[in-house]
Amino acid sequence: MDQFNFWEFFAGLGVFLLGMLLMEGSLEQLAGRTFKKFLRKHTTNPFKAVLVGILITIILQSSSVVSLMVLAFVGAGIIELRNAIGIIIGSNLGTTFTGWVVAYFGFSFEIEAFVFPFLAIGGLSMVFFPRDQKLYHVGSLIVGFRALFMGLDYMKSSIDLFAQNFDISPFANFSPYILFLVGFFLTAIIQSSSAGMVITLSALNSEIIPLEGAAAMVIGNDLGTTITVLLGAMKGSKVKRQVAFSHFFYNFIIDIFSLIFLVQLLQLVTKIIGTSNPLLTLVAFHSSFNFIGILIFVPLLGVFARLLERVFKNKEEVIAQHISSVPTDVPEAALEVLTKDINHLLHRVFLLQFSILNIDKTGFEDKQLLEKTRDMSYKNQYNQVKELEGELVEFYVKIQNQKLESEESIRLKHLMLSIRHTMSSAKGIKDIAHNIEDFERSVNDYLINFLIKKRADQESFYKNIHQILDTKNQELLFEKLASLKIQSKNNYNNFLESAYVIIRKSKFSDIEISTLFNINREIHSSNKSLLLAVKELLLNNIRSNDFDLISENT
Repeated sequence: MDQFNFWEFFAGLGVFLLGMLLMEGSLEQLAGRTFKKFLRKHTTNPFKAVLVGILITIILQSSSVVSLMVLAFVGAGIIELRNAIGIIIGSNLGTTFTGWVVAYFGFSFEIEAFVFPFLAIGGLSMVFFPRDQKLYHVGSLIVGFRALFMGLDYMKSSIDLFAQNFDISPFANFSPYILFLVGFFLTAIIQSSSAGMVITLSALNSEIIPLEGAAAMVIGNDLGTTITVLLGAMKGSKVKRQVAFSHFFYNFIIDIFSLIFLVQLLQLVTKIIGTSNPLLTLVAFHSSFNFIGILIFVPLLGVFARLLERVFKNKEEVIAQHISSVPTDVPEAALEVLTKDINHLLHRVFLLQFSILNIDKTGFEDKQLLEKTRDMSYKNQYNQVKELEGELVEFYVKIQNQKLESEESIRLKHLMLSIRHTMSSAKGIKDIAHNIEDFERSVNDYLINFLIKKRADQESFYKNIHQILDTKNQELLFEKLASLKIQSKNNYNNFLESAYVIIRKSKFSDIEISTLFNINREIHSSNKSLLLAVKELLLNNIRSNDFDLISENT
């Protein structure tokens, strides 16, 4: 092991992965929205979906990034399951492009020949242009591309040194099945099939492992990359799990087939490409079994999708507590359970806002919900709130399609408004979460004191509004809501007055002043939405109209 430079190899792996990270991030910023629109528009059938999967993976150079993007689209209902699977299997072929680039250039190019221009252009672009400008991300892309090859050079150098005095004979008869597992676990751990491919090519180039062993490792890499998507969908919706497991099952079937017929496939590929270069043979082998998989599976995508839908049919977690137990053809009962689940939505939003503002949850009545969200980040809480909104809106549409009495129709309209106002309140607080986190880390004691004051005001406001949700008396409910409306406005104005006093003493920077006012404004807007949500949910039509006439300055 004296000849093997351990740290050089892992430094090379780290630089390679850093390059991948920079490229992925910069490409997402440069063309993220364009790619998303492209995905939505050009995945209307399985064949087009496969081509799109190949194309965008060649550009993004990461099948994992593409697969996670597809998960998000499927979860939002933008892409149907069958076409999502098409994109996934297309991305499998697209990701082999990295291997071709490395095989052609990575082991025959002198890296130092183009290191300085890349680092100069890319590095200076990242230094002199702000993060929100395209030229910054162009620089990041260039540096990332350069880092890929620099990392490759380090890995190749460390292995070449090791290979000079290494006895390869014990590995000559090493079982391909063992090397398949090595490739699988390697990619599952480093979360990059491209990096796994580069490591395998480096080992093959240095003759540490024979071509058959390298081919087995590549098959393992191919299966290992599915772990990223499985992890990304494990706690997601039913359709996300369907996409993730389609990725795993497709790769598993194709990879096992390729492993069984490994020798025959290698011989076929060698004849077709007509070269004895083991590096090119290996990447051609990687592309070939993925291409064969596409030919086999594209005609069967509809059947595959229906099978997954049946397998995962009963495994989706429903966040709503009541609407699944009542049919919508009985509008009176349906409206009652919808009211209860909007109440549940409000409770979830309270907890979300408690989490973001770091308000003490002691005394929160719904202990079961409190326990469910105890270790959940505010981002995950917000995602669940959005999923619950989707369930409620879907139920609302089903009720709307029924024959409704005039009163039922009016009631349904108020319930829908309550959902909208509740979500507006949740989004307002969620959007300033990063500002609050910045203030909590601030060394400016005035900022910290303002945050403590705002948190105390909100704690009182939330607990008061939470307590009135069980109020049945319309007059009492009206009075309490009106009082809270005025209280929220007073808190807003008092906060401004206090801030102006400190600002005159130049205790804040311009950015801190702007952020401080934004937090105050968004919290007040969120409070108003929350009050409107409760009003639409609980007040009758007459008192609801009176509430709208109340001036906040009263």
